[in-house]
Amino acid sequence: MRERFDALSGPDDGNWEEVRGKVRRRSRRTSALVAAVAVALVVTGLGFGGDVVGLFDHGKPVPLSSLSESDRQIAVFSLCRRIELVSRPGQLPRERCRDGVPEVREIANDGTRFYWKLSYPTGFTCLASGPVHGHRDADGGYSKIGMLGCNVGAPSHSVVPTPKRPITVDIALAVKPHESRARITHAAGLAGAGITSVGLVAKSGFVLKTGIKGHTYDFGHAVPLRDWVALVAYDDTGKEVYREPVYVHPPVGHLPIRPPDYRPPPIPALPAGPPLQHGETAVATIDVYASKLVAAHFDSVTSEVYRRLERGARPGLFCGDVAFGAGRWLVVAGGSTTAPLRQDLRTTLGTQYGGFPSPPYDYCEISGTYGRYWNDEEGTHELVEVPFTAVGRRYLNERATARDLAYLTRTRKMWPIRKAINRGETGPTSTELARLFGERVVPLGARTATPPPGKVGIWSDGKLIVASELSPGGRRLFVTVRGMRIGANNIRHLSFVY
Repeated sequence: MRERFDALSGPDDGNWEEVRGKVRRRSRRTSALVAAVAVALVVTGLGFGGDVVGLFDHGKPVPLSSLSESDRQIAVFSLCRRIELVSRPGQLPRERCRDGVPEVREIANDGTRFYWKLSYPTGFTCLASGPVHGHRDADGGYSKIGMLGCNVGAPSHSVVPTPKRPITVDIALAVKPHESRARITHAAGLAGAGITSVGLVAKSGFVLKTGIKGHTYDFGHAVPLRDWVALVAYDDTGKEVYREPVYVHPPVGHLPIRPPDYRPPPIPALPAGPPLQHGETAVATIDVYASKLVAAHFDSVTSEVYRRLERGARPGLFCGDVAFGAGRWLVVAGGSTTAPLRQDLRTTLGTQYGGFPSPPYDYCEISGTYGRYWNDEEGTHELVEVPFTAVGRRYLNERATARDLAYLTRTRKMWPIRKAINRGETGPTSTELARLFGERVVPLGARTATPPPGKVGIWSDGKLIVASELSPGGRRLFVTVRGMRIGANNIRHLSFVY
């Protein structure tokens, strides 16, 4: 989420209140995953009996082809250490995990919530769960996986019930301003054979119980506000056979209020030997090493580029791979915004869990909190962009063109026009729109017409507005605006448009 809107300042021609009110589409790699992925499970409870067993070694196979794009991203690529992009002439590009793909099996389903066991070729396992009917996000994407816990980093621990730990525990907490403690909003999990009920135990001794259905338990969303201290599993005689502590403290009112103690991390040392990739701009250089260390160096700390980056607290150092096919870009990118701006920026792209591209890259860049207004002095390129390949250069150029069109659709001048059309009023003509936005915009005689190089073309019939522009490589990019809705376009995978 590199466009941190609250930190921006600029001309009046930018409708950022609307930006803040929107739910942004999740990026493929540059934002945090919605699911809680790659969390090493640690056993904190104590088993009270060895006669309870879990029966989760088998299950119904779930073909990867049946997973939605969002679920494939979470299940496969967020935990892949070696991702590659495959271009296919005339077809959409696709991602491939060189580590192999997981085997997915449904091991429990109570009709409302499912549980999948994911076994990876690299030796670790994950437990995925979510609503049986899935859910759709604000951008229309469909997914089923809501939570994902893995034993990455703790391979000896099981993600499914065992005789020593006959239940799994998924607990969600929330804090409300008027309440003195955290509230359990959801508590659910798997239960092994022999477990007939599960209870939440309060400090006072009160027990809230729920039954087992399809080897699962679920307290729903109506857990009362109490001092819960443990979650307990019972057998068919009502005997307690397992107890796991529940931590929902300290009370909110007792939390200390202090300024964050942030200390800039030390600059990593450069590896021995030459870099794998080297790129230069007029003001900076970027070197990529085989160890995944990326090092950027500014020639001067008094340059205009450096001054603009100083507007934000921390710049971002990002690198990525790209592929193009059938009119669509596919991007796998990652980076860091943890270090304050300084003459030397260095970061290692990657984690022990995977999910990041590996060098060599198609491009690297340094971004900051600047611009994002149509036709402003900052432009639509990042201040430092280094393409290492021809396809990387093309991607950066087309992304800049797409941003130009996306920013135009949400300017303060365009917003009232879109609202009026949405109310059923007739909008301006192509000539009137071009006159409103100045010399960079020219009217077009047809919605599919191509504008001159360096100009933004605009067409309108009073109900529908089409803005188009040629990229430096000569590709026509366009976006269709239907009142408050975005219609057909070919920039969605290049820039955020709404």
